[in-house]
Amino acid sequence: MNLLFPAGLALGSLAVPLVALYFLKLRRRRVVVPSLLPWQALRRNEQLMSPFQKFRRHLLMLVQLLLLALLVLAFARPFLEGGSSDARSLVVIVDTTASMGATDRSPNRFEEARGRARRIVDGLSPSDEAMVVAAGASTEVVVPFTRDRSPLLAGLDGLELSEAEGGLEDALSLASSLARSRPALEVVVLSDGGGRDLSSVPVTASKVRFEPIGESADNAGIVALDLRRSPSSELARQLFVTARWFGDQPTSGTVSVRVGAELVGLRNVSLTPEEPVSLVFDLDGSSTGALEVTLEAKGDQLPVDDRAFAVLSPLGAREVLLVGADPLVAKILAADPRVHATVVSPGQTTPELLAGADCVLFAGAVPDGVDGLDYAVLGPYPGSPVRFGDEVAHPRIVGWQRSHPILRYARMDDLYVVKSRAVVDGGGLAPVVDGDGGPLVLAGTRRGGRVVQLAFDPVASDLPMRVAWPLLVLDTVGWLTEGTPGSGESSGIKTGTPVVRQLPEGHTEAVVRSPAGRVTVQAADGTLRFSDTDRVGLYEIDAGSAHTSFAANLLSESESRIRPRTTLGLRTREGADVATAAIGSGRRELWRPFLLAALVVLVAEWLLWNRRRVA
Repeated sequence: MNLLFPAGLALGSLAVPLVALYFLKLRRRRVVVPSLLPWQALRRNEQLMSPFQKFRRHLLMLVQLLLLALLVLAFARPFLEGGSSDARSLVVIVDTTASMGATDRSPNRFEEARGRARRIVDGLSPSDEAMVVAAGASTEVVVPFTRDRSPLLAGLDGLELSEAEGGLEDALSLASSLARSRPALEVVVLSDGGGRDLSSVPVTASKVRFEPIGESADNAGIVALDLRRSPSSELARQLFVTARWFGDQPTSGTVSVRVGAELVGLRNVSLTPEEPVSLVFDLDGSSTGALEVTLEAKGDQLPVDDRAFAVLSPLGAREVLLVGADPLVAKILAADPRVHATVVSPGQTTPELLAGADCVLFAGAVPDGVDGLDYAVLGPYPGSPVRFGDEVAHPRIVGWQRSHPILRYARMDDLYVVKSRAVVDGGGLAPVVDGDGGPLVLAGTRRGGRVVQLAFDPVASDLPMRVAWPLLVLDTVGWLTEGTPGSGESSGIKTGTPVVRQLPEGHTEAVVRSPAGRVTVQAADGTLRFSDTDRVGLYEIDAGSAHTSFAANLLSESESRIRPRTTLGLRTREGADVATAAIGSGRRELWRPFLLAALVVLVAEWLLWNRRRVA
């Protein structure tokens, strides 16, 4: 038998004063008596109380000493090693995503999970090794495999709750990859389960235990926020807010909108389970600064999704540079008062001209030096960010992302295209319009800038003769310039999304102010990369005289849906359900049996004491 807390045996020194109480002489009262006949009996009693007499057995004292010994042993936490002599490898996965901030556990789910993880680490035997993994917006190995409990406990203490969306997929995949070198690997997952399907995650660990955290589904959250110019007035904005209640019973709430300290909108809403509530607020176009939306609902359990932010910049025309002689596109841009277009030939482009525009549209060859810019290539032209293959004759549209901002009002289902080019390498862009011969329109972020690429020449299609073409051009300009000064739109990102910004020439660092504090970030080759965006709120970037501000919001239905899962739904590679196995400790602690025995002895001591008094 070993002890987890040997220093606790020092409490055994309390036996000294306990025994001393039985040796001390009692102070006698002087009493005048009429006779000395009982003197002999009194003399014998006096000898018994003398510390110099040979000690006689005293049953009550022995019982009290036994009670003290049992309590001391329980405090020292004795344990026995498990029956198996093989060392175990344990991966402890702690969910740190936004939903773990729910307050249905005190103080929240994350702290409950961390406390359970500490108890698991405390129960490891000296031969066991363990790893701590944080499953947040990204998976992080907090402490690699070690047999030393100190760094494991320190790693758990250093975990921080994120305000970003995330999942368990990467953490479970990591555990599965480790199982190849550790056949007896065991995994314990401390999470509310999240809202994602995990049945496709391969599991090869020998044992998996899921400890669900949480008990309530009651939560209201802001799941969408959009800020646009008003379609009825160039001097006004409209704010679109979508709130949702994920509880089982209907409730009520209030949505308020503030610009700075001024309240500019207030609505009372009735919230029905799983039914989105969409609200529109008209805003004065002259308002600038920080905008905050707050949702208050009865029974709400997750605070982080009750706030959302946006940055209001002064309204103005967006500077668009059109490179190439495309008169139809030039007319489309000139007809929109929100756009100030400049048309230049490819030979007239300069790096300064490109950098000075809010976005660039290329109707011809793409020059060098466009990395980090927001631009669109209106055809499969040389210098495009994607690589093209052979021509595809008469490609048919098989689908498009109706929810993508550049296709907000454009219908593409019956588009006729004479020919397109097959995309060999998308260059990091994702298809938003698909044909049977490959992507026809791609969009995404490339080296810090937004990019749209067409894989066909619009002239070789009926697109210019359709209403969809001016809608596509203007929506593309709106998406490329979203958040730029004068756009009237919000410059927001989802929490946990890295930010890439080009710094002015000659600057190698920038100061970033975030909800977490102020930090100086070094830039590489004039490009600032900042990834610590997992807090909801406003962010500011200063580099010399250049100033940029943006908002980070959760806006995630999967995180706002806080109903805890009872199972992860994992499957083996063969498709069978993974049976959750109990991960036992490598040692068996005995403090509970000792404490129970001490309770029994205490009752016996009480009975013995009362028996003496009666006798």
